[in-house]
Amino acid sequence: MNGQKQKFSEPKKQAREAMAGRCGTLVGATAINLFLTFSCSLIPTLIFSGTTLYDIIFLNLTLFLFSLLLSLFQAGYLKICLSTLRGEPISVGDMLYAFYHHPDQYVLMFLIINGISSVIALISSIPGFQYLSSPSADLTLGTALSIEAELSSLMNVYVYKLIGSLVSTLVLVPFSLSTFVMNDAPGIGPIQAIRQSFAMMKKNFFRYILLLLSFLGLEILASCSCAIGFLWVMPYMQITMAAFYQERKDVLYPASEPVGYDTDSFGSGTDL
Repeated sequence: MNGQKQKFSEPKKQAREAMAGRCGTLVGATAINLFLTFSCSLIPTLIFSGTTLYDIIFLNLTLFLFSLLLSLFQAGYLKICLSTLRGEPISVGDMLYAFYHHPDQYVLMFLIINGISSVIALISSIPGFQYLSSPSADLTLGTALSIEAELSSLMNVYVYKLIGSLVSTLVLVPFSLSTFVMNDAPGIGPIQAIRQSFAMMKKNFFRYILLLLSFLGLEILASCSCAIGFLWVMPYMQITMAAFYQERKDVLYPASEPVGYDTDSFGSGTDL
């Protein structure tokens, strides 16, 4: 449906149709992705489990390095999802796609997006830190007041953190298609990929959020199955996002263009 928006349920329908007969590879790739995500968090925590300054520094450094490595695997996973949508051949080995196609560009894009997220999280935490360091907080958290007052004070801090997380999530929504763009145009720079993502998200911000929220029920059910359900829910969700990306790409760029634009033909981002 070039030149117009699809029905809200259309990307999910396309994802289900694309997954038919290919669940074996998708489940295998998803299992690897989940294992890597879990391992990249668990291993550093087990190695640097102490409370010394050395342990804290190396724990955070290791987590950061592992997150860079994980971002490359996740880019490969999204490549599998996009290829599945398009009916192209897929294999679990495609998880390594980003390692052989300008990995430095993927890492740089990851650093830019997560840097923005970290700054937003830090700014949103300032009110909570200010409250904890204020004289009123000292009184509230002292022994003179009741436990209810202490809980109320701590609740204020967590509310600030929750608001910060929500703001960070909303701000990062326009970046959501950046990896799809980079997978589609090997060699494209991270800034240009981000600009293309912004252009595709224009006037589709809340539609994308609603599409994400439509998976909430399935995610809850998957959690109740000891996470086994995520082996199906995760590819279903990501292929749906790939369908959303493909729709926006078809709207912004001529349908006659070949699949997989090169750096020049993808556009300069002037749509913003």
